[in-house]
Amino acid sequence: MPRTIFLCMLLTAMLISGCESLSVTDQPKTPTRETIKPNLPALEGEWTVKFSHSGGIMGLLRSIEISANGKYIILDERAGKKIAGQLTTDELSKLKELVTSSEYRPAGKPDGMGCADCFIYDLEIYDNGKKFSVQLNDINLTNSGLESLITTLRGLIEAAII
Repeated sequence: MPRTIFLCMLLTAMLISGCESLSVTDQPKTPTRETIKPNLPALEGEWTVKFSHSGGIMGLLRSIEISANGKYIILDERAGKKIAGQLTTDELSKLKELVTSSEYRPAGKPDGMGCADCFIYDLEIYDNGKKFSVQLNDINLTNSGLESLITTLRGLIEAAII
């Protein structure tokens, strides 16, 4: 009988000490979708922002490429238009501020799922050899942290095409 009590106490002590080392506070945190916030490039030196806006019922396909000196090229594939221009100093400053202040939050489900007639937004930013690339749509744009940037880029395209 004393041996059984001793074994039960030993087993209990082992279980308690084993559980103690598995406590939630001692475990290293695994990054989750909410804690991963890829930073967009700072847009210093030589950089390029490429943005395309496609899809929808109209089958839209428009894009803009902006370089560090503010020069841009806009393509409207559907209308067959190509427009070159220069951003104003204010527009260039606003763009740089939007890029550097934006915090991208990845979508919870794959892009494009459940969005038959949505617009698709492809954004690529190249900055001194580093690349940031993301594809968004009308469903996941709002929670992405990039809505202001995407809206500004769309506005630049629309203002030049009209």
